[in-house]
Amino acid sequence: SGQALAELGESGFSGEISALIGFGSEESNFNTDSDKTINNVDNSGQSKSEVLAAPLGQLRYTFGQLDNHQVFIGTSREDIAVGDFALEAGYRFGLTEDSSVAVSFLPTIMGGETWEDPYLVGAERKATDISGNAFRLQYDGIMDSPFSLDLAYYTQDIDVEHSGSQYTSTQQKLLDRSGNGLYSKASYKYMIDSTSLLQPALIYKTFSADGEAMSNKSYGAELSYMKFVSKHAFSISGKYLNISYDASHPVFDIEQKNSEYSLFAGYEYDQFMGWDDWAFNAIAGYDAKSSNITFFDETQYMVGVGVTYKF
Repeated sequence: SGQALAELGESGFSGEISALIGFGSEESNFNTDSDKTINNVDNSGQSKSEVLAAPLGQLRYTFGQLDNHQVFIGTSREDIAVGDFALEAGYRFGLTEDSSVAVSFLPTIMGGETWEDPYLVGAERKATDISGNAFRLQYDGIMDSPFSLDLAYYTQDIDVEHSGSQYTSTQQKLLDRSGNGLYSKASYKYMIDSTSLLQPALIYKTFSADGEAMSNKSYGAELSYMKFVSKHAFSISGKYLNISYDASHPVFDIEQKNSEYSLFAGYEYDQFMGWDDWAFNAIAGYDAKSSNITFFDETQYMVGVGVTYKF
């Protein structure tokens, strides 16, 4: 029983909850806080800043004779370490000490707002909701090896889709952003020594949109480094994605090609102020999208600090 016990932890409830406050800035033509009216589609978006506050955390319940069954809800520490803040609920089964399989559901991962018609020139653009769900399968420590696989099927739904309303109906059809996609990430955990870890990963994504000019394929790589020194934990991760679209964009008469770069760093100080179950956290992230069409260029950054309570 020690084998599976080491994988999922002690029986009963456990978890952590974090309160974070920070500052973020985004430059994008798709940010609904920016100018409602644009005069042309030749420029990149305006910059908008905001104060960010968010509760994060995860609640886990471990059970079974060998403590190798677990249900969980929240944002996982592993995801936060690479800058993913997705809410998920799921079930994990511990196969051995170093190997587990998890299935989970992520509601409205794409949640937020966008423009009904981002390309509308000379008139006021209206905001609409983006929603979408994902189903995820994770196999950590495949056959007790350092390899892991993370797979997901996801949907995206634009509530009111009016993209290209100043163009023909055939062109509008090419711009429909609703659809579904597949995400896959294969990673390898390399222990440099007992306190530091390097994790390279390969990523492949495909998105099938209702509009052919919005359908795309992405491939890329991610590299994460983690270091633990007594009560301090540091993590840094970088990601690069290359995205190519299936058909020519009717507004710009060219197939969209994007490069996405992101950098994320995290720091945790355990037993903050000498309190056993508390930790101090700091995070910083930077994302940039560079496109062959200026309109799609985006940059965003965020910094935040907070405290975490572990139970």
